[in-house]
Amino acid sequence: MWRDRCDSPLQVTEVRKELPGFYVRRKRELELALNTIPPHPRPRVELEQYATPSTLASTLLWIAEFHFGDISGKKVLDLGSGTGRLGIGAVLLGASVATLLDIDPDSLEVAKKWSQDAGVYAFLDLVAADVNELPFRENFSFETVIQNPPFGVHRKGSDVAFLRSALRCAHVVYSIHKETSLEYILSVVRRWGAQATVLHRDRICLPPMFEWHRKRVYCFRVAVIRVERST
Repeated sequence: MWRDRCDSPLQVTEVRKELPGFYVRRKRELELALNTIPPHPRPRVELEQYATPSTLASTLLWIAEFHFGDISGKKVLDLGSGTGRLGIGAVLLGASVATLLDIDPDSLEVAKKWSQDAGVYAFLDLVAADVNELPFRENFSFETVIQNPPFGVHRKGSDVAFLRSALRCAHVVYSIHKETSLEYILSVVRRWGAQATVLHRDRICLPPMFEWHRKRVYCFRVAVIRVERST
């Protein structure tokens, strides 16, 4: 496991005095900020490493904060964070700290550089680890988990594995899933005794990322769900 944490309480306190609560006031501001976070420079196909579109990321975060109050002042975990669009977005909406966990240290280096340049690195905890071997104490170490997990195209069941790990860390989870697997995901959540609500439906369009990709753009439907455990 690799960890990188900038922990300067004095710096954090002074920043919060200047910018209490939110760094962004409008959803469009959040979207534009997240769009400047680069994608992974060398994506690995088996990890399904694509950047969450800034429009989708900002919508998820905006709903989580302004409909449910699940971001500002909360300890947030971004599972499979990639270069950090969801986790950094949570900080921009006032999360007390966001932990970015990804199996690929190169992704976290991108998040580190961007957050340092943006002046929000002090609110991030970067952890390189496998989602199936979380280096945290379970039983709700966080208040909110946000994630765009692999869809299980190259590793069957990885979407369910991410959800299972997420629900071990927090009572509330926001997760993005392919619409084609949505009913199965919802049935699994019900089997676990949790409640799931579909909050938003959208479309993701990806450019060709690997040399064998032939389509100029590949589009598919996704849904954002909110999962909550009662115990």
